[in-house]
Amino acid sequence: MILPNLKHLQYLVALHQHQHFNRAAAACFISQSTLSSAIIKLEEQLGCQLIERDHKAFIFTSQGEKVVEYARQLINNANELVQYTQHQGDPASGTIRIGSIPTVAPYLLTDVVQACREKLPNLALYIVEDTTQNLMAKLGAGEIDLAILALPVKGHNFKTKILGQDAFYIAGEQGLVRQFQSNHDYQQVPEQSVFLLNEEHCLTEHAVSACQLGDQSRIHNFSASSLSTLVQMTAFHQGFTFLPEMAVNKGVGENEGLTVERLGDDVYRDIGMMWRPTSMRQRTFLMLAELVSELLD
Repeated sequence: MILPNLKHLQYLVALHQHQHFNRAAAACFISQSTLSSAIIKLEEQLGCQLIERDHKAFIFTSQGEKVVEYARQLINNANELVQYTQHQGDPASGTIRIGSIPTVAPYLLTDVVQACREKLPNLALYIVEDTTQNLMAKLGAGEIDLAILALPVKGHNFKTKILGQDAFYIAGEQGLVRQFQSNHDYQQVPEQSVFLLNEEHCLTEHAVSACQLGDQSRIHNFSASSLSTLVQMTAFHQGFTFLPEMAVNKGVGENEGLTVERLGDDVYRDIGMMWRPTSMRQRTFLMLAELVSELLD
């Protein structure tokens, strides 16, 4: 049995990612004809059609989609194998690509990088910030090694480890904060007075769920794209919002003149780590998990 060339599998994955022969070839630093020939050779070796072509377009067959999935796994394992041998199997060495959501990355990972420099000096961290949905796709595609985000996340088969809890705080105009904290009754606050991040940020879902905010009339129609914009909007309109503890600890809210108070011991989000179950670097991930958990205590 002749095994497929790993480079040819990389070309196939690139073609699937870019959905265009010229762009995929450019990404691989080869010519289009070289990429086309490699795909044809793969089809001959595997004995199945990977893509359906005509003179203007192409689509991946169902077998081709599955081969791409296996190819990504093989490439990820090959990369991990190289790192393993280069660092003599030391889990505290090498490079880790970490993805994290915008409501975690700026407030936690700066401390993680510093702690890693002190405790794991031979381990280099590269940080990618994106939404939960995009990070899950990148993790599955092997573009990142692990993700640190808010849990729970539905519909995945990644390994998961809870690292700690991140409490919710209410931040806003002093009178509204005092009024809400006295009875936690959203019906008593003015309409359009609650400001939230837009729906692509999972913090909104977690806050609405944890705080049982069901009356949409109290939520302002304009949503923010970042915590920085959120607190500015809240301050300008004299409303209130919800902030995670890790951001509050960095001065978010108070720096903008908002009154900031903790909601309660039972109102929080879980911060967790995810990685592919096929990864050979679980020992490294668990070392990082311990380090992050200490920062969240």
